Amino acid sequence: MTMDFVLADAARDADGPPRRPAPAAGRGVREGGMEPPPSEHAQRGVVWILDDSLLEAEMAARALAPGYEAQVFTDAAAMLERVAGGDLPDVLVLDQVMPGLSGTEICSLLRSRAATVGLPILILTVAGQEEDLVEGLTAGADDYVVKPCPAAALSARVGALLRTKRLRERAERAERIAAVERDLLRALIEQSGDGIMAADARGALRICNGEAQRQHGVYESDARDALASLRTRGLLALDGRPLRPDEDPLHRALRGEKVENARWLVTRPDGSIRALAGTASPLRHADGSPAGAVLITRDETDAIEAERALRDSEERYRVIISALEEGITLQDERGVIRTANASAERILGLPMAELVGSTMLGPSCRIIREDGSSFPFEMYPSQIALRTGAPQSGVLGLERQGGSVQWLSVNAQPLRHADGSVAGVVSSFFDITARKRAEEERQDLLAAAQSARREAEAASHLKDEFLATMSHELRTPLTAVLGWVRMLRTGKLAEERRDKALETVERNAQAQAQLIDDLLDISRIMAGKLRLDVHPIELVPVIDAAIEVVRPAADAKGVRLQSHLEPGVGAVAGDAGRLQQVVWNLLNNAVKFTPRGGVVHIRLDRADGSAEITVSDTGQGIEPAFLPYVFEQFRQAESGTTRRHGGLGLGLTIVKSLVEMHGGTAHALSDGEGRGATFVVQLPLAAPPSHDRGRRLAPLLSAASGSDRPPELAALNVLVVEDEDDTRELLVTMLEQCGARVTAVSSAAEALLAVKALQPDVLVSDVAMPGEDGYVLIRKIRALPAASGGRTPAIALTAYARTEDRMRALRAGFNTHVPKPIEPAELLAVLTTMCGSRAGS
Repeated sequence: MTMDFVLADAARDADGPPRRPAPAAGRGVREGGMEPPPSEHAQRGVVWILDDSLLEAEMAARALAPGYEAQVFTDAAAMLERVAGGDLPDVLVLDQVMPGLSGTEICSLLRSRAATVGLPILILTVAGQEEDLVEGLTAGADDYVVKPCPAAALSARVGALLRTKRLRERAERAERIAAVERDLLRALIEQSGDGIMAADARGALRICNGEAQRQHGVYESDARDALASLRTRGLLALDGRPLRPDEDPLHRALRGEKVENARWLVTRPDGSIRALAGTASPLRHADGSPAGAVLITRDETDAIEAERALRDSEERYRVIISALEEGITLQDERGVIRTANASAERILGLPMAELVGSTMLGPSCRIIREDGSSFPFEMYPSQIALRTGAPQSGVLGLERQGGSVQWLSVNAQPLRHADGSVAGVVSSFFDITARKRAEEERQDLLAAAQSARREAEAASHLKDEFLATMSHELRTPLTAVLGWVRMLRTGKLAEERRDKALETVERNAQAQAQLIDDLLDISRIMAGKLRLDVHPIELVPVIDAAIEVVRPAADAKGVRLQSHLEPGVGAVAGDAGRLQQVVWNLLNNAVKFTPRGGVVHIRLDRADGSAEITVSDTGQGIEPAFLPYVFEQFRQAESGTTRRHGGLGLGLTIVKSLVEMHGGTAHALSDGEGRGATFVVQLPLAAPPSHDRGRRLAPLLSAASGSDRPPELAALNVLVVEDEDDTRELLVTMLEQCGARVTAVSSAAEALLAVKALQPDVLVSDVAMPGEDGYVLIRKIRALPAASGGRTPAIALTAYARTEDRMRALRAGFNTHVPKPIEPAELLAVLTTMCGSRAGS
């Protein structure tokens, strides 16, 4: 049962009418002692009248009838039976003198029982018998009436007893209620989770519950004195100083002040300190005078420690967040920035005052996506996190005035209330501008690498095609040479066929030599080893010589050569042989790609301080897509086995390289396939020399020019060293036809012995040989004394024709270098020169 219900029951018992049990059956004086029927005045006081005289009893009943419900008994036993059954009247009127049990004895009997000890009893006695009155009152009667008694007096005496009874019952019920309330209050105080202390007006503690004792560390059976002593010396302010009496909440309440939410410390007997918080209120009497004070306290030690820990934690987090390189902002549920760390200020370049209160990271900037488009405000990661309650991340750019863009990587984490609703969002961001630039540079590098790879693959493909073409171009003339040589060796060819065979062999050998020369030239150009013998030269003789070299091939193909050479163009500073090679390559290229009946034009003009050579044709032309690559090495408009024109595709590359080495330019023009092509070379004019103005260098002789008569080398002792049998036999035959005495060996070891034994006039040695090569041989020879052949003139023969190869041969000890394939006239001229020098010495 709850306290409210207990109090309600007690109040109802105190204020309501008395509860009367149902009347029990009893023997009355009327017709066998049956009780009268219930009166219509059921709520009136019930008076029982016991008198052995029925007449006197009814007279008394009639006297009480107006105000009470009277019941008459003439038999004491019947009445007592009713009482034993629990049926009691409000007032009992007893005749003192009755047969059997007297009124005095009945009174004593009723007073001895707990149920009837408080029943109001009125004694009817005969007037003048004082001892009877004393006896009745002594037995427990409340009052007496002397017979005969007036009706009014009897009614008054009964009413007084009834009122007294009801007042007593009401007082008892009030006392019971008060006892219940006291018990409830005591239980509430003892069971309260708050400490409760009450002091009287003098300040003495009257109440201190168990929680108050626990809070103060006092566990005695009577802790009031201990608490009072403790409160005078053990209270401290939150800062640790002793609490003054005028600061003690209980003392303040005793002075009439209401104290709320006070906080202080208490030092307990065991030395521990607890933090208390409480409210103190003054108590007053009904007249308003001070009655004391009550103090309700709660132990907030854990809460204060938690607050302190929280403050410390917040301070630590604040320091940590301040030290973070990432920018941090805190936004409320409306997206307004409430705080930010120092890194946010640094990254955004904005003061805290400008950041706080705004709704975006860059209030003065345009926010853009990675593709450069505007970033809608509602799509910011923080805004999406506020709407959806889910973490968000993204990259956005701050486009500032001037066009610079700062890129940020943003992460937004929603904050929630206890009920789960979104309370705000924490955004962290860091500057990734450098990373974005690095990524862009990496993408550029990747694209460049991919492009370079494609170019390398294309170059590799071109080289593969070039090697295939080179193999084809070298093998084609070699096939004709070998085929006709084999047929010549049979001796079955007619005279005219032998001449045709020899002509074919010579022509194809020269073509092969030209291919090798082109390869060597391009190799020297790429290695930067090609050297020019520069002199002031006139271009007309150079161009005429080149035309004469090309003319036989043009005539054979039915292509006409037309030239228009302006004589007064002026001299250029250049290498006559290389410039003739330029013109020859241009003319040869034009003749190759011009069909029979076509025309090739060559012009020499002066244009803007330069000499301009123009070679144009009416041939197949150049496709626009190939025009930018026409001068690149290994590039040919035709490739594979379906090519209609031979060659390695190096001629135009050599042209451009040689022209640029002379400080000039070369470019190609064409209106497309089938419309011919034009090549233009511009060379800077040389300053006029102060003397020898009319000097001209003679153009190179053509391969067909020169004398076929070999020089006489009679009595010249020549040692030939060559590991290839065919080449060795060729050299021996060539030198013997000129009258030389020739000794031929196939290895360096044999050559060293021959030098020591024969003392030859000249040594002609191959360089590339198995075992010991020509370099080792010449070093060993030069290590010999002069008498043993150590100073024998030596000529190096090698297919390695680069400048560095010639220099290596000279450094090794050879006197000169003759490249392969061997040109007989060149070799014989070198031998004649060396023999002349030897004879002169």
